[in-house]
Amino acid sequence: MRLVSQVSQEEMVKEFVPSNSGSSAGAQFGLVGALVGSAVDASVNNSRAQEAEQMVEPFRNALLDLDVRSLVYNQLAENSARIDWVAEINPVMEQLESGKKPEEYVLGADEDLVLMVDTHYSLKPGTEVVEFVAAYALYDRDAVRNSGKSKSKPIYSNTATVQSYPHNGSIRRLTESEKEAERLALEERYPTGEDVGKNTRARNQKYKNKALSKLDKKTLSVPGYNPNGSVWLANDGALLRQEVQAAPSLLASMVIKDLIGEYPLPELAEGEKRKHAKVPQVLEELDDGMVITRQPNGMLLSKHRDAPVYTTFGNVF
Repeated sequence: MRLVSQVSQEEMVKEFVPSNSGSSAGAQFGLVGALVGSAVDASVNNSRAQEAEQMVEPFRNALLDLDVRSLVYNQLAENSARIDWVAEINPVMEQLESGKKPEEYVLGADEDLVLMVDTHYSLKPGTEVVEFVAAYALYDRDAVRNSGKSKSKPIYSNTATVQSYPHNGSIRRLTESEKEAERLALEERYPTGEDVGKNTRARNQKYKNKALSKLDKKTLSVPGYNPNGSVWLANDGALLRQEVQAAPSLLASMVIKDLIGEYPLPELAEGEKRKHAKVPQVLEELDDGMVITRQPNGMLLSKHRDAPVYTTFGNVF
């Protein structure tokens, strides 16, 4: 098997929230309106991209001596030694030529199998976390040859995402001790003992149950959150460097564990049909509060248990 590690970017990037408000509004006024709206969006996005470029510059400077491509490649090569269902693994660090399809690359390989791992890394828009994402796909060369480049599909493909510890987190869930304190406060606020009238007791129970049902989704703002991410740059970028250096090891481990079956899907009872999970499946829990889960769509995610998933458009629990 050939393991191809790709990191196409040269340096850290910062995501920004793209604008679509102009197109949405302009589309209500026909073709001319849609064109005007698209032009507005293009102008807004260009401005936001420039702002992101200016803001990310000190982060790039803090990482000048780190070769992220090599960090990712070395960790993938080291972890791939655990794959026991192939006789030999040949790791390479290279980029596909622009416009070249993975299937074309696979057909030119000497190995029977080709595992492509395409990694990119960034600061999320609010600079809450550093994110590494690996999209990986395993191809069988003979299957690609027999099916034709236009119809061939990988044997298996998935995505693994690592979101760093939220050193600049904006919101968090309540801890268990905070939830317990909330429960005790609700007991006092809505008493349901025998000394309370029947109607009042029923009403209090209703209010209390409603409040309790929201505890798991309740969030708190994190004091000290800074949208400019200055916490990452303190002490010559110590936290930023720490997370960027740690992420490739964790990411490579997640990819390989998925491929060798250490992250299996939940077992089913006899006769039970496979259904999409409705909640993330916890795969690993680490001592520092980080958890690795398989999301309902099958993708792998590592993040802090009390932090949301930070996306381009905001954050979600």
